[in-house]
Amino acid sequence: MLIDSYAYTNRMYNVHPVEKLLFAFLTMILCFKFDTYTNIAIIILMFVITVFKAKIPGKVYIKLMLIPFSFLVISIMTLVINVIGNKSTALISFNIFRVTLGITAQGIDTAVILFFRTLAIVSCLYFLALTTPVVDIINILKKFKFPSLFLELLQLIYRLIFVLMQAADEIYISQDSRLGYATLRNSYRSLGLLIFSLFIKSYKNSQDLYVALEARGYNEEIKVLSKDYKLCYKNIIFIVLIELILIGASMLLRR
Repeated sequence: MLIDSYAYTNRMYNVHPVEKLLFAFLTMILCFKFDTYTNIAIIILMFVITVFKAKIPGKVYIKLMLIPFSFLVISIMTLVINVIGNKSTALISFNIFRVTLGITAQGIDTAVILFFRTLAIVSCLYFLALTTPVVDIINILKKFKFPSLFLELLQLIYRLIFVLMQAADEIYISQDSRLGYATLRNSYRSLGLLIFSLFIKSYKNSQDLYVALEARGYNEEIKVLSKDYKLCYKNIIFIVLIELILIGASMLLRR
C-alpha cells in the first residue's frame, strides 16, 4: 500500500484531480509526439514536481523508477541486437548457428528513443499515482461517462493487487524463516507452494469481499464517498504554460 499511502499524504493531495489528470495526460501525449530530448526533459520535470512539490521522498521515487528501468534494459537489448543481412551496415556483427547478428546505428537510435519515451510515460503515471488517490481518479472517470463495470473492475483490481502482494510477502517471509530458499531444490518447492497458497488465499479473499459487499447492500455498483475539490485557474494556466514551453523547446530542437 506504499503508493496508496503517499497518494493520500502528499502535498498535492488537495489539488483538483482534473488538474493532475490533465497535466499527466497532456504530457504523455507530448512523449509520443516529440523526440528523446523532450522525453528527458519530461523525466526531469516529473521528478522535480513529484519530489519537490508533492514532497514524495526522492529515494522512494527513484526506487519506483528502477522497477521499469531494469525491465527496459533487458527489452532494448533485443532491439539493439538484430538479425542483419548486410554486414557492412553493422557496427558490430557475429555469427551464431549460421545466423548473422549485429548492432546497427538504426537499432541503437530506435532503442534509445523507446527507452526514454517509456521512462517519460512511466514518470507521468507515477506522478498521477503518487499524488492522486485512485478513488478520485475513478470519480473523475465516472463524470466522463466511462462504463461502470470497467471502473468497478479497475477499483477492485487495484485494491486486490496490494492484498495479493502483501499475502505473497508474508508467505515468503514465513518460508524463508524456515530455510525454504536455502537450496535450489528447496527454492523450487517453496515457490510452488507459494503460488498454490496464493491462489487459494486470493480465491478466499474474493469470496470474503463479495460477502462483505452483499452485507452492505451491494447492487452491482460500488459507491464511495468523494471529496469536494475546487478548480484552481492559476494551476490550469501553469499547466498550459508548461506544455507550451515543452512544445516550443521541442520544435526549436527539431530545426
